[in-house]
Amino acid sequence: MNVRSLLAVPALLTGLLVGAQNQSWTATDIDGNSIHLQDYLDQGKTVLVDISAYWCGPCWAWHTSGIMEKLYHEFGPEGTNDLVIIWVDGDAATTSALLHGATGSQGDWVTGTPYPIIGPNGQGNTLANLYGITAYPTLFMHCPGANAGVEIQRQSTWQAFFNSWRTACPAPFNNGANDATLMRTESGVLCPGEHPKVELYNQGTSTLTSATVKLMQGTTVLQTVNWTGSLARWASTNVSFDNVNVVGTQTYTGVVSMPNGTADEHPEGDEEDYEYSPAPQALLATVQLELKTDNYCEETSWKLYNAANQVIQQAGPYTANTQDNTVFNYWWNLNPNECYRLEILDAYGDGFCCSYGNGYYKVRSGGVIIAQGGQFGAVAKAPFAAGAVVGIEENSLEEGLSMFPNPTNGTLNVRFNMTSAATVRIKVLDLMGAEVMTMTKGFGTGDQQTTLDLSALANGSYIVNILADGLTATRKVTVNQ
Repeated sequence: MNVRSLLAVPALLTGLLVGAQNQSWTATDIDGNSIHLQDYLDQGKTVLVDISAYWCGPCWAWHTSGIMEKLYHEFGPEGTNDLVIIWVDGDAATTSALLHGATGSQGDWVTGTPYPIIGPNGQGNTLANLYGITAYPTLFMHCPGANAGVEIQRQSTWQAFFNSWRTACPAPFNNGANDATLMRTESGVLCPGEHPKVELYNQGTSTLTSATVKLMQGTTVLQTVNWTGSLARWASTNVSFDNVNVVGTQTYTGVVSMPNGTADEHPEGDEEDYEYSPAPQALLATVQLELKTDNYCEETSWKLYNAANQVIQQAGPYTANTQDNTVFNYWWNLNPNECYRLEILDAYGDGFCCSYGNGYYKVRSGGVIIAQGGQFGAVAKAPFAAGAVVGIEENSLEEGLSMFPNPTNGTLNVRFNMTSAATVRIKVLDLMGAEVMTMTKGFGTGDQQTTLDLSALANGSYIVNILADGLTATRKVTVNQ
């Protein structure tokens, strides 16, 4: 079993209770503050304890997924004030430098983390031993009035994670029958014709059928929406302010009041700040995606959505081993001025840079990069607006590629065009994706030709893939001897 798989195995069974003494531990965080777990519980709050280690890849993937930060923002002190999160580095060797990203660490665990961090000077290791964990990461939930903490499992989205444990610790989230709140929207990027919107969330125990929602800039009310509908508990919906047009980057405040026509019984979380900006504008309606996989390409896939939220292009998952650390290029001729959304998906939830290879994606138009990345959790989203005209941005390798004769009795001629001298890698794959032959050779500029000897292959169909100077092209060939 490789290290990646080993660290992903849960340490304990779901629901396993730890010692009652864990309800009353005290430790010092990296800022010198004394953290008393029982104090939070006495205040009626749920406490999540994330025990990780600075060197742990799955811990880093979970930490950078944004799930804990999302929960803390919505339900912590800046939101409904029902939840406390504490992050613990349980390794005895951890130091402040390692937590800040020194050599040997997965990255900077401190910057951008809004909740307490416990680790150096043996503080984190003492807690890890107290909980008796045997693998990282391991998460525990503590409820007011309970005798012990309960282990909970990670999930791929914040909604699934929240759903998995919230009903087991309901008291801190029972804040009244009529309790509306606003959540931070997933993206503040607006496509042409879109208007700002806020996410209305029903935290109350009664169905939410009406609320007053305002969008403000400073002390000025830009628009008031008297929302009506039907939201069950824990459900949410978007409220759009169609009279507000965003020019440039703007910061607004959303305010919700009068859920079901009455005063909010728990006004914490009734206000939320939002930043909106126009989507990146492509120079042309011809757009290119350049994507490089990491060491686990089978986890990677992508989808391109149009303005109607329909998938119009997609690829992946890629073939393990044979397509690891490989550059792929795709070209799209899109509808001029329409808005699109590219989603890069990682099944493991840790993106494809930089712990297990230096993967990346770059979205270009007219030679200009309009979106790029590689470090993300389960999904990276890149909205953009297509340009006004279709341009000429072609894959010269694809355009100039020919293979003959096809079918072949064993000898296959491969002809292609090189815009610059480079090393070319040619791979032959069977239809299951297994690599059956490979050749690497340097070529000069202009029209090139080489010969592949496929006589050792069984009769059937194969995929021939050529990678040269960041471009890739494929053809299907048939061997018939």
